[in-house]
Amino acid sequence: MTIMAKRISCAVIACFMSAVASAHHSFAAEFLGDQTIKIEGTVSEIWFKNPHVRYYIEVPSDDGTSTTWDVRTSSPTILVRRGWNRDTIAEGDRVIVEGYLGRDGRKLLSLISIELPDGTVLHHSY
Repeated sequence: MTIMAKRISCAVIACFMSAVASAHHSFAAEFLGDQTIKIEGTVSEIWFKNPHVRYYIEVPSDDGTSTTWDVRTSSPTILVRRGWNRDTIAEGDRVIVEGYLGRDGRKLLSLISIELPDGTVLHHSY
């Protein structure tokens, strides 16, 4: 194989790999873009890592039980660029979350905004 053929092969492979690396699931595959709700509860767990930051919120029910909601945002890098960090929201914080509902009745939200215990409201956009 000539040097030029090797270079072309490497360029084709690099283009293919970058396309694979940027592949992402569809918002519409997981969320209902026309249905939003607000939930209020306590942050029980935080995943501040790729591909999406996730906040698990324990929402109490009228019968005394609670339901765990999986609230997803964008990547940590995007949030940090917007001024958020790992400590912006802490486990144990009581929050009010607005988000797009997950499909198929899953307790899943795509974050629109979150109100922190001190009343600060953080808005999220992709």
